[in-house]
Order: sequence, then structure tokens, then C-alpha cells
Amino acid sequence: MSKIMINNIVRDMTEEEQSSFDTERNLELSKIPEYKLEKVRVIRNEKLFQTDWLVTSEKIIDAEKTWRQSLRDIPADHTDENAYDLLLARDPSTKELTHAIWSKP
Repeated sequence: MSKIMINNIVRDMTEEEQSSFDTERNLELSKIPEYKLEKVRVIRNEKLFQTDWLVTSEKIIDAEKTWRQSLRDIPADHTDENAYDLLLARDPSTKELTHAIWSKP
């Protein structure tokens, strides 16, 4: 729990204050390109990890090889904040990522 100072008195934040603080902090962080790129890398690494077994099992098809390569190329191919926003976009109702690069063939 974080601390807050009110009238020169330091105390623990209430759950509501902490939630509001966390929301505002996440909003601020989400505006930072490096933070967005890190989120993209985490998602990318997760997708690669989930399909690593295909490579070792030799059951991978060419479309999957191409898809995995495009995932590895994300940092080189998507280099600005607008690109990160597109990569991190989610469907409002399902919360699923909407960029085509995340869809496994």
C-alpha cells in the first residue's frame, strides 16, 4: 500500500485511493513509448513461447514460420508510438488484441 500526505499527516492510502492512484499511474505509463514497446515485447515473447514446441516437433508449416519471423521482427518493423498503439489495440467487448500480427495462421 502506498502512502499519502494530507494536512502534513502521512498515512496509508485507502483501497479506493490506491485504485485511483494506480489507474492514473498506469495511464501516465501507457503514454510512454518505451513502456508500450515493453508491453509489445511481452506479448510477442508469450506468442513465441506458446509456439516454440512447433519448431522442436518439426510440425511447423511455412505460414507459421513466416508468422513467427514477423513476431521476431516487430521491434525493427514497428518503431514509433503510433505503431505500438496499433499493436496494443484491443476490442472493447472481448479485450482481445486486434492487430493482425497477433493472429496465428
